[in-house]
Formats: sequence, structure tokens, C-alpha cells
Amino acid sequence: MVHKTYYGGVAIHVKEVSNELKKHKISTEEITRNEDLNLKSFITSYFKIKSLAKNWSKNYDIIHSHDWSITYPIIKAGVKNLVASFHAFPTNPIANYFENYCIKKLGKFAIVVSPLMKRVYKNATYIPNGVNIKLFKPNPNIKRERLLCGIAQKYNKQKIINTIQKVKLDWISTEGKLPYNKLPEFYSKIGIFISIPYKQAGFNLVWLEAMACEVPYIIGTNAGIGEILPIIKVSNFEELRKILEEIKNYKIEPLKNQREWIIRNKLTWKEHVKKLINVYEEVIRK
Repeated sequence: MVHKTYYGGVAIHVKEVSNELKKHKISTEEITRNEDLNLKSFITSYFKIKSLAKNWSKNYDIIHSHDWSITYPIIKAGVKNLVASFHAFPTNPIANYFENYCIKKLGKFAIVVSPLMKRVYKNATYIPNGVNIKLFKPNPNIKRERLLCGIAQKYNKQKIINTIQKVKLDWISTEGKLPYNKLPEFYSKIGIFISIPYKQAGFNLVWLEAMACEVPYIIGTNAGIGEILPIIKVSNFEELRKILEEIKNYKIEPLKNQREWIIRNKLTWKEHVKKLINVYEEVIRK
């Protein structure tokens, strides 16, 4: 597994997928561009990764890269046993050009994580992310505060806070500092979870985490995986304010049976890896 950094959503994805692969007796080694290779950008890393990829292709049955900046030099190295996951639409037009190239070049061995990405890249393989339902579950020892709002991402954070304050509600944020295994405590405390990601988002893991912890009110958008989730959706911050007012005044029923919905719709890492192994087997046969 080759990706950028040990921090953030992609790093969580890699660790969860690696743990599930072990259950199928598939061992993985994780390499990051930023830390392990000490290369901070596409420009400085291109030739080094291209050179390393030739050796990786001989030493591993599968090279699984994440992000176009890792994938592009591996493709240019002529590697055949390559699978690549793409986690969002780049906001930078140059990056978007490279991602388009990589996904079209790899075809079904390019993995996309949202329905919209699949509609754009029809030949790619759609495998949505999942959630660790053994880790993310309500904590019965923590009292949930019905009107306490939670924020777990930096996207639109200040705008969300400003809107919460207009409605005179309290809020807490993970500040991006909570260890992964402590996040269920955060979700178990709050009554309202809000995430308004950028439009190009591929998959918003935090929505599934909040659902798995049965947060009563989860507010999001149609971005990324949001279009298929049974959460409360808004399209602007005025709508967010109105929704918060309605929740405050008991005019909206809380969400129910969210963990059951996740399992029924196969949005777990276990299901993700089942589909991923099919892709791996096809690469090896090819």
C-alpha cells in the first residue's frame, strides 16, 4: 500500500483495509511518500517513486497506490500489477488532469469510492469505503447531550460554528487531534453532528462514523457518499440554520436504526475488502 501520509482519511482507509486483508491471509506493507520516503511533493517524488516501483513490482504480488501523485509515476514505470484507489475529485485543474489520465489508463483496476465518481469514470470499479462497526458504536457510559453539536472536519468549520452560534447552541470539535480509537467517545457525547464537505469530496467517512454511533441528528450534503445516506441534507448555511432551529424546538424526529442501515447496505470495511480481493485476483490473472 503506497500513499501520501500517515495522517488523515486515506491513512485510516489504508489501515482498516490492511487489517481486513490480514483476515484473508493477505499481508500488506505500508509505505508513505511523505514520511517513509521523505518526499513531500509530486515534483520531488516522481523519479524516485518511478524507480522504486520497478523493484516493488518484482517483490510484491500487488502494488496498491492511493492518489494520482503516487499512481502516475508507477504507471510510467510500466508496472502491470497495479491497483489504485482515488478518494476524491482534485480541486486543482492540473491535478484533475493527472487523475483523469490515471483512472482512464487503469480502467477497472482504478477504484473510485462514490457513486458520482463512478458516473464520471464509467470504466473504473466502484467500491465504497466502510466503517469499523466494532469500534464505532454508542458508548453506554457516556451521557449524550441532545443539543450539543459536533464538528470533526476542517471543511467550512468557521461557517458551521457561526451558524450554530446564531441558533444559540453549544458545540465541540475534535480539532483533528483525537486519536482514531477515541472518536467513538466524541460521537457518543453529541446529539447533532454536522459536516459540510467541499463539493468534490469523494467519501465523507465521518458521516458513517456518526451513523455507526447512532448520533440522533446527522446533518450533511449530497457531496460524495452523502447522496445515498439517510441523513439530514442541506444545500446552504441558511438551510442549516433552519434545520438547527427545528431540531432545537423538537420539530424533527431523530434518526433511527443507523447501524442496521450500514450493515444492510454493506458499508463496512469487511464488505469493501471482499470486493477489493476480486480486483486483486483479476490483476494477478492478467
